[in-house]
Amino acid sequence: MVVPRKLLNVTVPSYFMCPISLDLMRDPVTLCTGMTYDRSSIEKWLDEGNLTCPATMQLLDNTSLIPNHTLRRLIQEWCVSNRSNGVERIPTPKVPAQPEEVRAMLEDLRSGINVHHTVLRLRTLVREGDKNRRCAADAGAVQVLVNLLNPPKRCHWDEEEEDETAGTDREWIEITEDTLATIVLISNNEAFRGSLVAGPKQLACICWFLKRGSIESKVAAAVVLESLATGSDARSSLTELEGVTDSLVGLLREKYYPKAVFASLKCLLALCATRKNRIRAVEAGAVPALVEFLPEAETRGMLERALKILELLSSCAEGREAISDHALAIPMLVKLILRASETSTEHAVVILWMVCEYSVNAGTVRDAAVQAGAFTRLLLLLQTECSKRTKQKAVDLLKHLRDIWSQYPCSPGKKALSQIGQF
Repeated sequence: MVVPRKLLNVTVPSYFMCPISLDLMRDPVTLCTGMTYDRSSIEKWLDEGNLTCPATMQLLDNTSLIPNHTLRRLIQEWCVSNRSNGVERIPTPKVPAQPEEVRAMLEDLRSGINVHHTVLRLRTLVREGDKNRRCAADAGAVQVLVNLLNPPKRCHWDEEEEDETAGTDREWIEITEDTLATIVLISNNEAFRGSLVAGPKQLACICWFLKRGSIESKVAAAVVLESLATGSDARSSLTELEGVTDSLVGLLREKYYPKAVFASLKCLLALCATRKNRIRAVEAGAVPALVEFLPEAETRGMLERALKILELLSSCAEGREAISDHALAIPMLVKLILRASETSTEHAVVILWMVCEYSVNAGTVRDAAVQAGAFTRLLLLLQTECSKRTKQKAVDLLKHLRDIWSQYPCSPGKKALSQIGQF
């Protein structure tokens, strides 16, 4: 805890401070060397592969962390006594999950014992911090939870009903929603990505929630599908399921729910690694959804992902035609050159080059690019320290646009236009 300005007159006892972070300890634990540290600080030290005591540099016989309850109570009492000076009481920390406890829960899930209750217990546990999430992930919790995703006997998969969940087992919906939410919580750990396995029943179950679940369930389903799609073997089978791509494109339009957009972008990016999936995405209306999202992108990461997907889609004829047919696409791509990150600029330039080079309507696209100011922006881009790929595509684009630009009254003249070949 960094002492705020209003507490500068308060003297914090030195033995209440963590030797690593130099902040007031919230969860003091003691190493085998007898030195005490804040749990979060020493765990980070050990996770980085260090096997010594930070203060004494003594080699550790073991990495066990013993809670120092006496010191914690003293710190809490000190906080209470200095409450009038603005010091807040430190809450009593919860004991981290033990591997044995998590393994016992997973065994109950495998055996079908109190499944919903056990899922809720596991969900509560992993909500308490990164340490517990890592513990659950290391124990194989994600795959066990995925294996629980089986459709009920009374689940109506294909019937279009006014109530999208009519005829479906309500208890199953609650259990599966909690299971998906627990998977997402543990998915903050990247170690399991690309290693998940899901059978036809599990995939059908996830896709049902992606199409018909609540917005939270749709997001959770998209996150799980993205993890499955990271493994190359699963990409094709995922999009074979009816409605998957359409549902992901639908999430892209949830502009008031950023988590939905983010989950959709990540999943679509993983799926579009193959040409077959790119065509499916185009057919589902991904191009207009992505183009219309660009002006509303809230973060650089989301913008770059959207442009990366568009670049992948521009590698197929169907994607290029969809981009050239959208009235906003070319002006928006031109506008993004030098206006966002270097990565976003590169994606925008490559997409423009692909459409101008290979689109059936290439002439119309080039004229639209010039009218949007592409010539000037590309010339400015060449004067920056952009990547070799970006520079080469920019030069090629300028050559394509040179004849059109020369017809405009504000053209820089033949001498300036001829200098493009020097790059």
